[in-house]
Amino acid sequence: MADLNAAAERIWEAASPACPDLSLEVLPEIGSTNTELMARGRRGETSPTVLTACRQTAGRGRQGRTWLASPGDTLTFSLGLPMRLDEIPGGGSALSLAVGIAVALALEAGLQALPDQAHAPAIGLKWPNDLWLKGRKLGGILIEATPAPGLSDGQRWVVIGVGLNVRPGQAPSEATSLSSALKTAPSLTVGQIWSWIAPALLAKVRAFEATGFAPLQAAYTQRDVLAGHAVSLWATPGQVPVDGHAPSDTGMAQGVSETGALLVHTDKGLQAWTTGEVSVRLQS
Repeated sequence: MADLNAAAERIWEAASPACPDLSLEVLPEIGSTNTELMARGRRGETSPTVLTACRQTAGRGRQGRTWLASPGDTLTFSLGLPMRLDEIPGGGSALSLAVGIAVALALEAGLQALPDQAHAPAIGLKWPNDLWLKGRKLGGILIEATPAPGLSDGQRWVVIGVGLNVRPGQAPSEATSLSSALKTAPSLTVGQIWSWIAPALLAKVRAFEATGFAPLQAAYTQRDVLAGHAVSLWATPGQVPVDGHAPSDTGMAQGVSETGALLVHTDKGLQAWTTGEVSVRLQS
């Protein structure tokens, strides 16, 4: 925990001037940082909070997928804060992309400052919530929101979860990690990476709340791993596709819109898909 506690001090120094009421917590073990912060919000505990743990035993990804986090191998943390998410074009769908940009930029800047990593490869983004490195999944993002007692009209308690593979550990075979993909990355610690990402994430989320996704569209396009590729799409389990969308489809990914929707050219023409309606997989 010493590594994470030291990182928490650095994060506080970087983030507190803009967010003096920010709380930073490091726990030895937790089920899920997202689940914990969602529960706090429902109880009316809505001060901005960054929560991490050395071990996460019941981490969750999108659509309930399991995310295993063991000490030193994986960085998992969550940021909870009140937001007027419904007033922002694209809402949570666009927020997920903005978070991806924040994490990618912070990781790239941190890695490029290391010896022998001046030309570290760019972090790719796979719509709607995956981070890629050298063609494989490096991490993921989970956005959740709930009404909460005591918040002003229009606000919801929003929890942003981030998970990154630092070392191979229990990562699936089709995934990658920083230490696997980069020669000097084995010397990196989870705390070091957390101290790069958390302040940048908080700043980017505040900017997103003020300006929306449109100013970030170009940055996303530079890292979009789907654009120009054939993709398969299908409805998220338990949800009914919106009007005009088949339960499944294929087409050519054409980037994202100013509100963060995935643009796909199918035999029906150009269609926009939003997070929660579909999952996406590159066709082999």
